[in-house]
Amino acid sequence: MFPQVLLIYIIILVGAADALDVPFVFGETTSSVAGYTPGQFEKVSQASPDLAGVPSASVPSENETLKFPIVGGSNTPVGANEKKVADLKKTLDIKVQADSPSVVEEVGLAAGKYSGDYTIEQVSAIYDHLKENWHYLRDPRGVDYFKNASESLDLGKRNGCVGVGDCDDFAILMAALVESIGGTTRIILARNNSTGGHAYSEVYIGQLNTTGNQVDEIIGWLKQEYEADKIFTHIDTDTEEVWLNLDWGSDEKGNAHPGGPFYQGDRHYVITIRDTLGKTPLKLPEKSNKPPALISLNPDKTDPQISGTAITWTASAKDPDKDQILYRFLLNDEPVCWEEHC
Repeated sequence: MFPQVLLIYIIILVGAADALDVPFVFGETTSSVAGYTPGQFEKVSQASPDLAGVPSASVPSENETLKFPIVGGSNTPVGANEKKVADLKKTLDIKVQADSPSVVEEVGLAAGKYSGDYTIEQVSAIYDHLKENWHYLRDPRGVDYFKNASESLDLGKRNGCVGVGDCDDFAILMAALVESIGGTTRIILARNNSTGGHAYSEVYIGQLNTTGNQVDEIIGWLKQEYEADKIFTHIDTDTEEVWLNLDWGSDEKGNAHPGGPFYQGDRHYVITIRDTLGKTPLKLPEKSNKPPALISLNPDKTDPQISGTAITWTASAKDPDKDQILYRFLLNDEPVCWEEHC
């Protein structure tokens, strides 16, 4: 079980954020958003009880300054740091280390068994791998320290897990693993006046207003794969870009999965990383040809029977891909044929 508080506090000092991404839940009544207008996204978001206490995510400009009271391993601030968004982005770019050999190796272990060209199945495998094998550890008292992705992995290797660190370290490593297979991620810094702060990563799914996007299909895949009723995302109402929450929280059924509930707070700030590169949309898993399953095999006569008695066997099978099924009966490992049937 992970602590829910990362002790980072964020205060905007200069300027105001204009761009907003609304939190949006794909539930039973919002399984498809094709044709939604920006106003509809905002209206549905504001009316959702699942998003009570979750603000829209603002995108501060690079010349804005964020103020971080220094907390580290304590609950009481002991000073403050100020950092421009541009400098913070640069720091996170360095920490993510998407091309680090240790990151590339780890993502191969996490998602290598799922073949495909950057699929939601691979991202989900990364999430499960990291979520199930992460050891939470606070920063030193009086210090807010961001670990390199390779540093978290090295500590994990020495402690029999994938990674070690706090919320921001988890977010950095999650982003690194996804970016290392061609994905597009960003990191959200959240402020909560009552409980502190938090950091989490998101992955870009796709753009709703582009031809051939698979956003709805990917949401449906996640619901089926994790038996989840709701998938939590952010949607940019201007561009209609959809971002999937990769935080470590559990849903109301107690399950942790990509698209789980958002951390509540007063402000959520988007810190884009590696944003000089184009965004890569996610794809559905490659369709595999699953074998048919035998449902029943029954004779028309019961045991025992006299030698030489003709017995008719009836087989029933089901193919998960709904392909045509051809039957062949074997006797002593040899095909047995009747007229045109074999």
